[in-house]
Amino acid sequence: MSKKYTATRRCYLIDHHSPQPPDVTLNHLDIKEYEAFFETAGIDSLMVYCKDHWGVTYYPSEVPGAQKHLGVKGDWIKEISTLLREKGIEFVAYYCIEYDEGAARRFPEWQVKKADGSALIRDDEFAKWTLCCCQTGYREYCLKQLEEIVRNYAPDSLFLDIFGASLCYCNHCRTKFASLYHYPLPETQEEILEHKTDIVEFLNQNAMSFLAELKQRVKAIDPSLAITINFSCHYPQELRDMLDYQFSEPLLKDNWFSSAYARDTAVGQYPILAPGEASQVYNYSSVNEYICDLSSIAAQGCRVGMYSGSQHIDGTLDFEEARRLGAVYTELKKMEPYFNGRTPVKCAGIVQSDLSMAVNIPSLDADAILRMKHHNPHQNAVLGAMQLCERAKIPYVVLPERTLDKALLEQFDLLLLPEVFVIEKETAELLADYTENGGTLISSGQSGLWTADSRKLPASTIARITGTGECTIHTEYAANRWAAYLKNTGTEDFSGLLSCTTPPVSEHFIETVTEKNAETLLTFILPCVVCDSRHWVNWWSPPPGADSVFPALIRKTVGKGSAYYMAFDFFTMASLDSFQYPHELFSDLLKHEKITPAVRNITETPDVIRTAYFETEDSYIIHQISMVPKRFHGDAFPVSGGTLELDRTISQAELVYPECATLEQHMENNKTVISLPAFSLQQIIVCKK
Repeated sequence: MSKKYTATRRCYLIDHHSPQPPDVTLNHLDIKEYEAFFETAGIDSLMVYCKDHWGVTYYPSEVPGAQKHLGVKGDWIKEISTLLREKGIEFVAYYCIEYDEGAARRFPEWQVKKADGSALIRDDEFAKWTLCCCQTGYREYCLKQLEEIVRNYAPDSLFLDIFGASLCYCNHCRTKFASLYHYPLPETQEEILEHKTDIVEFLNQNAMSFLAELKQRVKAIDPSLAITINFSCHYPQELRDMLDYQFSEPLLKDNWFSSAYARDTAVGQYPILAPGEASQVYNYSSVNEYICDLSSIAAQGCRVGMYSGSQHIDGTLDFEEARRLGAVYTELKKMEPYFNGRTPVKCAGIVQSDLSMAVNIPSLDADAILRMKHHNPHQNAVLGAMQLCERAKIPYVVLPERTLDKALLEQFDLLLLPEVFVIEKETAELLADYTENGGTLISSGQSGLWTADSRKLPASTIARITGTGECTIHTEYAANRWAAYLKNTGTEDFSGLLSCTTPPVSEHFIETVTEKNAETLLTFILPCVVCDSRHWVNWWSPPPGADSVFPALIRKTVGKGSAYYMAFDFFTMASLDSFQYPHELFSDLLKHEKITPAVRNITETPDVIRTAYFETEDSYIIHQISMVPKRFHGDAFPVSGGTLELDRTISQAELVYPECATLEQHMENNKTVISLPAFSLQQIIVCKK
């Protein structure tokens, strides 16, 4: 297998989905100009369009029905691939699957169909791509072109964009679904949600079947070919495991959190994250914003990619993009020695569940890519858990459920279950063993209350760990926006809003009971009215009314460990800007449990600084990035790095980027404390164990 993807760290894609002339002429393509652009940008990997969303090829395809872009003279892919080999740059061949506007217009029988027989079209602000179905003749059309590309141009890697299976009602899909599930493919949104487990399974199996056939055919030509798909970290693990490496675009708030998620769901698969929003050609962001965006990816442990529309309609290039990208990649290249051979420091583990992805979704998008982009409730909660850890400045790792085992879990001081709706018996037993042996568990809302086929259970599958009983989900206050308020029972002291008022929870809460050997730390106060057309109080959510005495936060001692259960959607609330206290409550629980990471950044500006923690056999590597340039359009000014606290003695602390300096350290309460310098963009500190 081509191993270039294991070493390349500075990828770029000239993003130019190009309709035929006269709209886009491409009449001045010049390989020398492109060579100069690559050198200026400092890339070591290039993704090259072989077939784009318009369905045009940039080489002379011999597959019947194919259309080459009429502005391209000769074989552009041959020119580009030859140049890349000469310069030692990785050649990633881009091929678009479901969006193929040209094929959809020429072969309407290949279109993805809606239930009424009309074509499914991606109706964005600008683009209106028509989708094609890989259960039709379009499948063989794509496979033959992919074989052609691999045979004729020998790319290092094959990148499949707009990959997946959209919900299609063509005769092929209707027949296939009915033969597998013995009932007609549901059509109404109500029926679709009722049968979503079968439908999602059907679509995932279609995608994996296509990928398996594609791999078999192209690797028969070149066994060394590496294959990936876009948005790979958001696909089920069975599909992720079929890939040679993983590629994603940022879908979780920003590059920092998206790259941490991609890193942890692609362990050993050399993940790369490529944002497009970091650049708007013709309306450029500042270089400092580029640095903040792309350094966030590298700091979190992913390889860095970038795409932008830098190609003009005549095929010439906007060189300002190369200059700005080159400024960033020059800095990243200086930091590369500190990106190798390291693993994330372990403290908090955030459980990620493929089984929970389809549970409680409000709708099922027909377009496969929109299903990736529109987060499900579990993903929103995972993001909230990551944000809580980031603001508390403790190291965190996302843990896919199928990677969990006893040896892995015992490496973590804390486990978070953010709306992990489905917790099967084997996982529940692992969690019980983890807490009994001294671990701390924090679970929220509906974790463990559902089966993989979306059946509500009377009680959580981890009830014996959390000390809860039968559960009722209260949604009657959803129109209030705030479904209840939290009241401190006085068992523990809390800081922030819980110390002075009764802060709210979001649209629903869980009614449960507390076992005798568990204690209630917070209870719910119900709103004074349920909002409807005849009942309200003021211009805002109705204020607190009766004390329900329903437990809102439960703590249970389990063997040597502790389990906390929040009977509301705490982690999703943490992902929103509208709730002010989740970070304070999370910090309180860390203090109650005396969670002490191996290394932690103490700062008075936790929202300004992002901190990543890695380690090698002999060192800790801490990477700090200021969010000031991102928030203030490139403006940068020095911010304090705060201090580092380590739970062990270290031999040396050194600033290694942007300059080199030995840092002073001292012992305090059996911890090593290091004062960090102020910085404007980013800095890397290495602490020798």
